[in-house]
Amino acid sequence: MNLEDILSRFVDQCNNNQRLQEMNRDWTRRIQLVADDAPVRYWIRSEAGQLTAGRGELDGVDLEVRAPLAILEGVFSGAMSPTEPYNAGDLMVRGHQDDVMRLDIITLLIWGE
Repeated sequence: MNLEDILSRFVDQCNNNQRLQEMNRDWTRRIQLVADDAPVRYWIRSEAGQLTAGRGELDGVDLEVRAPLAILEGVFSGAMSPTEPYNAGDLMVRGHQDDVMRLDIITLLIWGE
């Protein structure tokens, strides 16, 4: 499964979770995903409690998540917690701390610890 498929599954999981929809109803953000070792970029957009995802670059990004492709795939598939690669410096997240925490909570609610 490639990152685009993984993000599609992640978005479906989020959009079918009532708790996340309520939590994110006022959270409008653009998230750019950058794989350090791949030429293609991906994005996630949150608006009115719903997420969308796709391939390409976004303007006006609120968060940038940067890591090797395998780590992005692991984190967004639920195979890996973001904590270990983040603490090791292999996963970089740039943006407002509240948004970083919100993204972490989303992955925790979808995939658990």
